[in-house]
Amino acid sequence: MKHPLRSLATRCAHAGSSDAPASENPPFHQAIAQSSLFRLGTSADAEAIFSGERPGHAYSRFGNPTVDQLANTLADLEGGSGALITSSGNAAILCAVTAAMAGRSGPLVTHPGIYGGSFELLKLLSEVYQLQVQSVDPGNSEQWNQSLTSAAAVLLETPSNPLMGLIDIAETVTRAQAGGASVIVDNTVATPYNQQPFKWGADWIIHSTSKFLNGHSDLIGGCVIKREPLTARDRAIHKNLGGTVNAMEAWLAHRGIRTFALRMQQHNLNGQAVFEWLQQRPEVATVHYPGFRDAHQIQIRDKQMTHPGALLSFELKGGLEAASRFLDRLKLIVHAVSLGGMESLATRPAGSSHRGMTPDARQVAGIPDGLIRLSVGTEDISDILEDLAQALETSP
Repeated sequence: MKHPLRSLATRCAHAGSSDAPASENPPFHQAIAQSSLFRLGTSADAEAIFSGERPGHAYSRFGNPTVDQLANTLADLEGGSGALITSSGNAAILCAVTAAMAGRSGPLVTHPGIYGGSFELLKLLSEVYQLQVQSVDPGNSEQWNQSLTSAAAVLLETPSNPLMGLIDIAETVTRAQAGGASVIVDNTVATPYNQQPFKWGADWIIHSTSKFLNGHSDLIGGCVIKREPLTARDRAIHKNLGGTVNAMEAWLAHRGIRTFALRMQQHNLNGQAVFEWLQQRPEVATVHYPGFRDAHQIQIRDKQMTHPGALLSFELKGGLEAASRFLDRLKLIVHAVSLGGMESLATRPAGSSHRGMTPDARQVAGIPDGLIRLSVGTEDISDILEDLAQALETSP
């Protein structure tokens, strides 16, 4: 970490600032290197840059100063040694899985609760490239533990999206690494504010930076962070898969990170308040929120999370019909996909983010057609609850 004595909030507030000496009178924010190419200098200079003998840039798909700075910030926030910035969360998964499985044989072990977009990507990879993907329910501890011993790599999403199920990272790491498998944790929902998987031994962390990290719903991006230093092969995989990001997108993500800690404080407060409110509503059949299913889930939450966060889902007693009516009646809360923005967002996963899963796959994942996912924003909590209340009214 760059500043081990400074809090996460302080590091966020100064993210993206210039580190040039004050005597040089630099701008607080570093300039955006909005260029696809860089001057190579002499032939000897070019050789030194391309060979890696000294730092430098040649082409923005290979590296860019603005993108590099974002990578350093994200690695710092998660406590990792290095990061790779990608064009989307799915690109981050592709990059991380490819790097983690390089030189390994055996299946990629994951679980039915992973995000719909991740499910579709892995299904595509299995069909096109014959990637072995083994989806196992972590709730079946015997089967889960057995699968970890023969895994080439493991992909976790905890909390899962949209059912908020938790998986014990430390226990998974212990069993997976005993067989030589790397563990990848999608930390998009929890964020480094509420959970830091490297503390529990994870090898890789991935994010969709479009979500809480950016927080402004105005970019698409992702990142891959590694606990150990990145290797030349890791960087080659990232570069050649092509899912890199341009300087402007990287700058926008950095801009969002400056308010990340401040936003998460309000997200967490509002998320907890909405969860407690929904539990008391007679129209609501079930609420899914991290660590509130059973004693084991509570134990995992208390062990590896500092707060359950601001994403939850719930089912209404009227099923799909009630869910559709609820979404149609919303006035403040936006009926839209994605999550982690300043604004509260509601969607029906079966008809949006998880639409690419077959009905059978959704059933295995436990996602009913009437499930509503709610990303709780930073608005005044009384306004959020007022909108929820009027949308839940059964009268026309």
